[in-house]
Amino acid sequence: MKRSFLLLISLILFPVIALADAFVPEFDKMQFIRCDYEETLYNSDNSVASVSKRHRFYNLDDEFSKIYLQKEPIDYITRYDDDAIEFNIQSMDDERMIATHVKIDRTNGNYTAVSEIEYDNPAFGSARSTASGVCMVRTK
Repeated sequence: MKRSFLLLISLILFPVIALADAFVPEFDKMQFIRCDYEETLYNSDNSVASVSKRHRFYNLDDEFSKIYLQKEPIDYITRYDDDAIEFNIQSMDDERMIATHVKIDRTNGNYTAVSEIEYDNPAFGSARSTASGVCMVRTK
């Protein structure tokens, strides 16, 4: 009984161990870009709540059509080609859920994003934000 259990466990774990290194991204071979943008946050009545300047760093894996926010993979890529990259990001914290659609125009470096924000507290309602800026290739 013990021997068959060990055999079963080894059969289950062996493929996982054998393929563990198959999908390791090589960040040193990827294009590294910095996107600087200005984000405007709107209240539920469309009045401006705040304007802030931000930046994000992305690693672009053109060979496999993947994009990484720093080294975190982005799973919801809707377009990846020589002209543009579009993707969706969802995040959540203790106070809100944010769903963002981002477009990076690779021909001219334009960055645009639109976010929908749902707060946990119904008193805050919902909000949205827009962002626009520029992305530039950087050296690591």
